[in-house]
Amino acid sequence: MDIQTALILGAICGLIAAFVMNLFMRAVGRCFDRRADMVRALGSFFTGKLENAAAVGTAIHACAGVVFGIIYFVIMQSMGALAFPQAIFLGLGFGFFHGLITSYALMYYASERHPLEDYRKATMQEGVLHLLGHMIFGLVAGLLGALITLGF
Repeated sequence: MDIQTALILGAICGLIAAFVMNLFMRAVGRCFDRRADMVRALGSFFTGKLENAAAVGTAIHACAGVVFGIIYFVIMQSMGALAFPQAIFLGLGFGFFHGLITSYALMYYASERHPLEDYRKATMQEGVLHLLGHMIFGLVAGLLGALITLGF
């Protein structure tokens, strides 16, 4: 597979993986604590209000999913590991590393500066949920990449 194909597939798989992660985070937010709804928290961070926060957060998260899907796939392609089962394990590992950084940023940077009071106090549970959500992103991106490359 050439690099251009990896870029296109990375964008598509990243968008799908972001959607799956979004579903997971929204389900957790509905069942346990609405502050765990990462998309609404992300959107309201930029809008300063809850109105339209979900739409803004979804758009930002979709764009980030495309970018990180491309990054994951370019790294896997350069390693020669965009194949089954390596892509699954690398995606999971990338998601874990990505989730650690994001959880740290959430807990120590974004929560202190969030414009809405409800989101200013991030807990360890929310950090772990974001870590798990990013691992789901990496797992889905890697799984899709591995399945797609079976056809190449």
